[in-house]
Amino acid sequence: MSVLRRLTILAIAIFVLLPALPAAAQTPAASEIPPIDTFAGIEAAVDRTWGLDIAAMMAATPDLQPEDVEGGVTVLSAMVVRFDTDANARTGYDTFQAGIGAQLLNMAQGGTPTVADEPVSDLGDVASAATLTTTTPDQDTYLRFLLVQEGRYLFVVYTLATTSEEAAIADDLAQYLVDEGEEEGDEAIHVAEGGSTGGLWGFMPSDDTVLLRGLVPISDQTLYPAS
Repeated sequence: MSVLRRLTILAIAIFVLLPALPAAAQTPAASEIPPIDTFAGIEAAVDRTWGLDIAAMMAATPDLQPEDVEGGVTVLSAMVVRFDTDANARTGYDTFQAGIGAQLLNMAQGGTPTVADEPVSDLGDVASAATLTTTTPDQDTYLRFLLVQEGRYLFVVYTLATTSEEAAIADDLAQYLVDEGEEEGDEAIHVAEGGSTGGLWGFMPSDDTVLLRGLVPISDQTLYPAS
């Protein structure tokens, strides 16, 4: 396996942390987030993930190895869901909040995990955050989720970082989605490697936005309706 491929896998390993996003066929336990296609009133849902610019890192350091990748923000992801009514969007928010709170400890990979929940004021109609901190002898890691309901929209943002200050990028992105993002017409063009446009993709910040801190799009998914 090439070094570039190994580094890319390292950067996107966090993808597996949201088992609710695929429209899985199994019946979930009461505390789990159900498949997204079962949410009442769902109309559309997309997800974009940003990661380290591996190509640029390899260009600067051709012999770069996975162990040479320093800490920082490794992965950032934003999901945008549109419902038919504000009430169904709030129900979706409540479902995600309960499910994430129940599952965060299961997302820890070794070390000593702790979970902190907190309300978030002045963001959307309702918002909250949950952070999983995993402590090992070598370092701490922070997996932070922001949930926001604004009218008919539900926003789910998460990031993986090595300090609590860096993990605040999730708060910045959630604020952007609510305050500056908006739909771009009815026609969406999906690009799996990132860069999709139109429809709910209009909520996503442009690649050169300062808040992304050099991260680049590495995956776009249309979650609903399923392609």
